[in-house]
Amino acid sequence: GQVSGVFLRGSNSNHVLLLVDGVRVNSATTGSNAFENLPINQIDRIEILRGPASSLYGADAIGGVIQIFTKRGDGPPQFSASAGAGTYRTERYNAGVSGESGATRYNLQAGYHDTDSFSATNERAGFLFNPDRDRYRNKNANFAVTQRLADGHELTIGSWLSEGNTHFDAGLGSDDVNHQRLSGSRLESRNRLATGWQSLLQVARGTDKSVISGSFAGLFRTDQDQFMWQNDIDAPGGKATAGLEYRREEITSDTAYTGTHRTVLSPFAGYAGEFNRHLLQTSIRRDDNSQFGTHNSGNLAYGYRITPAWRLALGIGSAFKAPSFNDLYFPSSFGFSGNPNLKPERALNGEAALYYDQDGTRIGLTLFANRIRDLIAIDPAFTTLINVDEATIRGATLSYSATVNAYRIRAEATHQNAKDAATGNLLPRRARNFGSASLFKDWQNWQLGGELVASSMRFDRATNSPSTRLAGYGLLNLVAQYRLSPRLSVRARWNNIFNKRYELAQGFNTPGSNIFIAMEYLSP
Repeated sequence: GQVSGVFLRGSNSNHVLLLVDGVRVNSATTGSNAFENLPINQIDRIEILRGPASSLYGADAIGGVIQIFTKRGDGPPQFSASAGAGTYRTERYNAGVSGESGATRYNLQAGYHDTDSFSATNERAGFLFNPDRDRYRNKNANFAVTQRLADGHELTIGSWLSEGNTHFDAGLGSDDVNHQRLSGSRLESRNRLATGWQSLLQVARGTDKSVISGSFAGLFRTDQDQFMWQNDIDAPGGKATAGLEYRREEITSDTAYTGTHRTVLSPFAGYAGEFNRHLLQTSIRRDDNSQFGTHNSGNLAYGYRITPAWRLALGIGSAFKAPSFNDLYFPSSFGFSGNPNLKPERALNGEAALYYDQDGTRIGLTLFANRIRDLIAIDPAFTTLINVDEATIRGATLSYSATVNAYRIRAEATHQNAKDAATGNLLPRRARNFGSASLFKDWQNWQLGGELVASSMRFDRATNSPSTRLAGYGLLNLVAQYRLSPRLSVRARWNNIFNKRYELAQGFNTPGSNIFIAMEYLSP
């Protein structure tokens, strides 16, 4: 339940756009994503797009996009349930029903998670340190109904909710809790308007509400109303896309922000096609923001099939990050205030990649370079924020996946150099080298596997001072699942089996060796 972040392609954690069923749910006050309160049991699949994607999705997609799709009904009606317990007095319970009846698909899920956890901080956190346990509780639910109205026409209504109570440390003698509620609701109409013309019309709202009690009490709520009309049309060699998106962001707070809402109107278009061995993809988008004006984003990618198995790809794209409401409109406090004249942060990214895909074996090598300008930073007088910093990020990622003698193997390693262009220092919390690997095998009624996650050292601060050094680490996790019957199974997971002590942020603890065991049932 503690604050978490994702650094895609070496960019900042707030340079990642999070979408849940196509709906934004990030905080407009901080500009961050609450990954820690997304319920895993409600997730059907996750798709990650690495690299600039503002030409497709608009602001915030400098490092990439993480799309989460919640569970939806399909096939015969089924009931599922699970219950589990583990280290730190952790408990998890989930139940749901899903299926398809005639022209109707449906899904209803609910879950509960409770853990006593451990202290969020240690002595390196300074005045924030409090040795108490920081408990976490989460309740979540999700439903979706899709009705097929006619051949090529269907209507979907869906909603999800996650309520998390996270105890955190803000010094001795106080009990600090973040009561956070994330939700998303959508109404979608998918229609085949003509042969080769598919339309998607979506009306949605995403909400992020935090009520903080304790030493730093406050209320911060973001509502994002979204409307999108997207048209995918068959074109020579491939498919063309054109559409329009409108979004209104509004914040509610007991802090007197000098501005509380803004709107964005965004026409977009794109094309993806293949001509013999040549592949082409391009997209363009214009965001008209009521705060800073218009911003254009574009992307151009070319691919060449060397052989049926080998493919070469080249791409260049631009992206931007809109200033948050804290950056723009935070009221004057101790001589410091937001700056309503801030410009968006801008990025230009280039990539070259080589891919191999044949008989279930996939290999990829990607080289990337990203230059981010107008990064928002505190001015020298510590009175406001200005666009001043610049960062350069260069790196390479090598990935491999295959099934060899019934063993499922996946591995990925990245080497990157993410630097402040002015000082040459490493960007905070960005490792030069990191990677992961996994090995799984099905044997009789067993599924057995292991995971390895590793990272080199990082610095917690932009100064790169030795006192802010975060040591490298390697973690080994083990997974086992045993099928008691076709409908009943037991699953166990042992994380950090060697009880490695490490930090992702200075002064903040991470889980030690921990075990979780669950029973899972799926009806016929």
